[in-house]
Amino acid sequence: MISPRYRPLPTIILLFTSSAWALPQNSIAGSFSDYATVTQVTPVERHYTIRRPVEKCWNETVRVKQPSSSGSSFTNELIGGILGGVIGNQFGGGHGQDAMTLAGAALGASVANDQESTLPQQGQGGHYKEVEHCETIYETEEKSEHSHYRVRYHYNGHEFSAKMGRDPGKSIQVQVSVTPQ
Repeated sequence: MISPRYRPLPTIILLFTSSAWALPQNSIAGSFSDYATVTQVTPVERHYTIRRPVEKCWNETVRVKQPSSSGSSFTNELIGGILGGVIGNQFGGGHGQDAMTLAGAALGASVANDQESTLPQQGQGGHYKEVEHCETIYETEEKSEHSHYRVRYHYNGHEFSAKMGRDPGKSIQVQVSVTPQ
């Protein structure tokens, strides 16, 4: 047989459990919704740079050298040397005449060589053509766009701030949690 002093215990537990089920749901959770006053809304923009590669091309007129009429031949220099030697031989006497002949030949060959290499610069033996040159340059563009709002609000004597995707207006709904200490 069970002693009478053990009977009230199940009844107390049962009453306590029943009373907990009878409380409103907000009281158990310890939180509720309320409204706070918005004190400041600051729009925040995001700044960025777009860098785009662009090919820039232009035409340039360039002179194209044609090979000289003598090609790699030394005909002009030989003829210049012979003519220079003949002219140099006309001056001086004895060993001086030999020296003048040698100097005339060297000078004649040199003049012929110089004349041959300058012909394209005088417009002879060359032509001009258009050549396209291209390079890649980068164009930059500065852009700005709306990012978010920095919102300051006041609730129950305290100041708070939040980052929001939209302007909340004059008030903002807040979730208040209460926990015992």
